[in-house]
Amino acid sequence: MITFPANPAINDTHTASGKTWKWTGIVWQLQPRVLTSADISDFASAVGSTAPAPTTPDNSGIDIEGNSIATAYNTTIADGVVSVAVGGAPAAPASAWKSKNLVEVLDDILFPTLLASVGSAKSLNLAVSGASGTLEIGSSHSRTLTAAFGRGTILNGTGSTNANPLVGTASEFTFTGTGISSTSQTGNELAFTASVVSGANNWAVTATHAAGTGTYTDNKGVAGTNLDAQRVAGSVTDSSSSPAITGVHPYYYLKSASPITASAMAAAIQNGTATKVIAASTGTLSIPYAPNAEYLAVAYPSTSTTKTRYHVTALDNGAITVVFAAVATQSVTTALWTQDYKIHVSGSALTNSNATIELRNN
Repeated sequence: MITFPANPAINDTHTASGKTWKWTGIVWQLQPRVLTSADISDFASAVGSTAPAPTTPDNSGIDIEGNSIATAYNTTIADGVVSVAVGGAPAAPASAWKSKNLVEVLDDILFPTLLASVGSAKSLNLAVSGASGTLEIGSSHSRTLTAAFGRGTILNGTGSTNANPLVGTASEFTFTGTGISSTSQTGNELAFTASVVSGANNWAVTATHAAGTGTYTDNKGVAGTNLDAQRVAGSVTDSSSSPAITGVHPYYYLKSASPITASAMAAAIQNGTATKVIAASTGTLSIPYAPNAEYLAVAYPSTSTTKTRYHVTALDNGAITVVFAAVATQSVTTALWTQDYKIHVSGSALTNSNATIELRNN
């Protein structure tokens, strides 16, 4: 039977029965650090010692090498005193810390639990095929709307991508927009032909999807629940169809060796002899010039701002009435539309070597 001294100081040693022990402040540690069942039995049978005695290698406070492993954290701090956040451990009252052993305390500080997170959100993108940009109102174009649905991704607490997507697969796509009725289908493509309308021509799609399935884990491999609210069945919409398509009424110009009237210009637009420019006419109009004893007429939709100045060069510009007669309005009908047009016709035959004349708002 080994008797250990009472109230030892840290690092005090004691030799008995051919074995040397060192007091760590928590337990007597065998030197060298090899602990056998017989050692534990000897320690348990010791008398006259006030030091704590080990019982088994698993719960005695020492491991197989005699190291402290599970000693309770018996802090003397009052239960209601709250700690500061340290490492991965949140602030907590002393009473909570007293419920842990030293290993648990260090694990809380050094190895915080990192929950899974969303790597990428669910997404939906709509692409539009066919002619794009500025197009003539009433013109007809074939298009295909293609929706690309992304189920999103999950990052486990370790930072690795989880094999299970954030949400389930899309079961239905609903297309809406210019020239089509609301159309719901399982496929992600819709082909159709539609006429261009004035202004923006837009389409949208909504994808309905199932809930996400499969587990995801924190950094310690424990299955999580913190993302469950984002994995429910639902829908996502994209109304920013690309590319952009804008419908306009064209503007026109005409050159002739003979005088041109406003009604003659309207007729030229209708019979296709005036030159068409499919572009917005709200700002400056740039017209091919260089006339050689020719009359010039320019027409643009009545919805556009009336042009008040002409500009050829820095030395050749001024009020539009210097070159053109007072503006006149004529109704014009083509195979695609009917629209009132503002028409400017030159008051005389013009000769000028410059390539361009501009009609400006001011």
